[in-house]
Amino acid sequence: MKTVIIGGVAASAACAMTRRMLVAMVIALLASAMHPHQGSSKERAEGDGKALFQAKCSPCHTIGGGRLVGPDLKGVTARRDRGWLERFISAPDKVLASGDPVAARLFQESNKVPMPNLGLGQDQVNVLLNYLSAPEGISPSKAEPPASPVQEEGDPSRGEKFFTGALPFAQGGTPCIACHQVAGIPPLGGGALGPDLTTIVATFGDTALSSALATLPFPTMKPIFGDHPLTRGEQGDLLAFFRKVAPRPPVTATTRIALWAGGGFLVLLLLTGALGRRRLGSVRGTLVDEANRAGR
Repeated sequence: MKTVIIGGVAASAACAMTRRMLVAMVIALLASAMHPHQGSSKERAEGDGKALFQAKCSPCHTIGGGRLVGPDLKGVTARRDRGWLERFISAPDKVLASGDPVAARLFQESNKVPMPNLGLGQDQVNVLLNYLSAPEGISPSKAEPPASPVQEEGDPSRGEKFFTGALPFAQGGTPCIACHQVAGIPPLGGGALGPDLTTIVATFGDTALSSALATLPFPTMKPIFGDHPLTRGEQGDLLAFFRKVAPRPPVTATTRIALWAGGGFLVLLLLTGALGRRRLGSVRGTLVDEANRAGR
């Protein structure tokens, strides 16, 4: 009888232990499902930094791949004070306007293309700087290529039509001429919100410009093209068009005023001529009528 009782107790204890093990396994599985990346926060942070760099920085910068529009950012966290980098990345326009000598030198070295204000929050700035300061061999250990550069040759005539809006963009983007101008198209110029794009190839270079057309990372363009990206063909056509117009002198404010003044004078001259002919015809008709009445 005692043996049976002892055996029953042993069996009961074994069952209880089995149940506890099963419960622990279920809890562990649930925790793993709820927090799949709990043990990889470092890798996740590096991934966020890389994605941020590709989206915001790669059109103008590389990491170990040489200068594009802006400088190569390899080792930038060792060359510059962290506080200065945070201020400059957060509000480059304000730092440049303050007369900061480093920002002024970078502006000159970048063909006087100012770094745009990317609208990054402090957390994003920290993620980006942590990514840029990652040790060699972890990330970024290799040069980051520009994002999605244009590869195929485009058609400059189609590019001109995309620029002016004669051909609509496939994804519904706004024609370039709404905000930009290039020399001679149209004769009286385009929009003035954005910069003149006549010399954009010389300013950016083919590689950086093709990358910029692929991502359009500029703050004023993101809301317009964020959901309406350019197709690869449209990018190639626009790049070919910008290459074609590059030798032309850009449209200056003086040129624009002269064109508008000349156009206004021509319109005024035509109106004056038309009104003069109408008045002369009226006077002639009156004289003829009076002569006819006198002859009667």
